[in-house]
Amino acid sequence: MIKGVGVDIVENNRFSTFPHGALEKIFTRSELLEMERRVNKTEYLASRFAVKEAVVKAFGTGFRGWSAKDIETGSDEGGRPFVLVKGKRDDSIHLSLSHEKEYSIAFVVLEEV
Repeated sequence: MIKGVGVDIVENNRFSTFPHGALEKIFTRSELLEMERRVNKTEYLASRFAVKEAVVKAFGTGFRGWSAKDIETGSDEGGRPFVLVKGKRDDSIHLSLSHEKEYSIAFVVLEEV
């Protein structure tokens, strides 16, 4: 049964001028390391921020009781994204990401288990 859904869209350029110190307050060390390997760093950061927003929307809490760093995006060997909450993979959270030139979007479905 579906417990919640969340969606967020972010303008990619929003992350083009963030100082590294500000990024460290939002993204985990793993996310920042992965960002360094990416060609399109701003698209990567925008989509990962959209995930964080979509997850808290699916839970219906906003960021009350959450830190942005509590929510992390990983990818399996096939490139399929998944969500980690406080360092643990949460298979009740289903995630889809998409990118366009100027925007990135995350869609989350929270399944009751």
